[in-house]
Amino acid sequence: MTTAEAVPEKSQNPFIIALLILVVFALLTWGMYEMLTGPARYNNRDFMSLYAGGKAILRGLDPYDPAVWLPLRAELGSTWMPDDRAPFPLWTLLLALPFAALNLGWGAAAWLAFSLCVLGGGMVLLINTYYPKPLPVAEFALVALLTFTYRAVLVSMNNGQITFLLFFLLALFLWLVRRERPFLAGIILSLVIIKPNAFVLFVPAFGLWLLWRRRWHILAGAATGGLGMLLTSWLVLPGWLSEWLNVTGKTEVTAITPTVWGLAYEIWPEWWAVLGLVFVVGVTAVVGLILFRNPTLTETEVMPLALIGSLLTTPYAWVYEHLLLLLPALLIFFAFKHRGLAAAIWLVLVFVLPWGTFWLAENRASDTLTAFVPLLVGLAFYYFVVSPRRNLKHDPTA
Repeated sequence: MTTAEAVPEKSQNPFIIALLILVVFALLTWGMYEMLTGPARYNNRDFMSLYAGGKAILRGLDPYDPAVWLPLRAELGSTWMPDDRAPFPLWTLLLALPFAALNLGWGAAAWLAFSLCVLGGGMVLLINTYYPKPLPVAEFALVALLTFTYRAVLVSMNNGQITFLLFFLLALFLWLVRRERPFLAGIILSLVIIKPNAFVLFVPAFGLWLLWRRRWHILAGAATGGLGMLLTSWLVLPGWLSEWLNVTGKTEVTAITPTVWGLAYEIWPEWWAVLGLVFVVGVTAVVGLILFRNPTLTETEVMPLALIGSLLTTPYAWVYEHLLLLLPALLIFFAFKHRGLAAAIWLVLVFVLPWGTFWLAENRASDTLTAFVPLLVGLAFYYFVVSPRRNLKHDPTA
């Protein structure tokens, strides 16, 4: 039985689907409140930055004013003050308004329920994009199990991170491209700058490729979306951009991040910054060569490849950003899912290795070795996805 055969035809009614989603969301919210958030368990988690930012806007305050930000966090019950002002762009804080309208416990619970919903939605979109044939129920269940137990997923849940939404947006972008809706896909792509630190290399690499391949509709959509976010946020708080750019302290932890910067520190602590820069140049050059020497590649392959390079080279990222590696990981899985043992080995490496690096991180008080996870995914992505496409001129999912 396939997933398509397992769902009755009448369940495709949009009203029934919307009602089902609302019921699931309500139950998830209640479950998250009872099991995880409670009235004040998320007052010292990353979610507080989103929640306090949204609360400041609702009160007509400036979240980038330290005189506002620090007392507000303290009022909301936070004793952990990692930033002297809101660390997110204003357009990101606007997304938090519905959750900030609730008290902290229920706001966090609703956010976690929303996160699980978009994770599941993104997974379904990727399956439909990467493997448009009906997927057997057993394989669908396996993909779902591995997705929802992936280390980065659980870490993101524990912190109330925004990476679930990023994952969904990137999956939706690929789905729209496949359905030949390039302008709308571009608008969706522009929304990933709600957390810009994960896309330092991604934006120029993928942007230049889109220019080279003359994907004008996608570029126009991205420009429209970006301009819309800027204008909307500027109307809410004029001049916020210069205030936000004054956020300090993020690069102070670059040497202990699971990136090439962290690996450079492990190899050569005295000159880690220089070695890290060499690594960044090397990764950028490799990604550039792959993108521009393989003209048969499409957005389906190029976007995940640029994402892998960006997660390796960004000066500020943690393991919860690795949730985005599910995009290339699932594409690799579907690229050779009928190869039996090879597929099994790949699943073990991608989904078990992060738990191994977690054990090392707990014992070493450093998570820098988790940088080998995107490195492994990148190598496998090239070998199993990019390399077979080099001489093909048809659709990659054919």
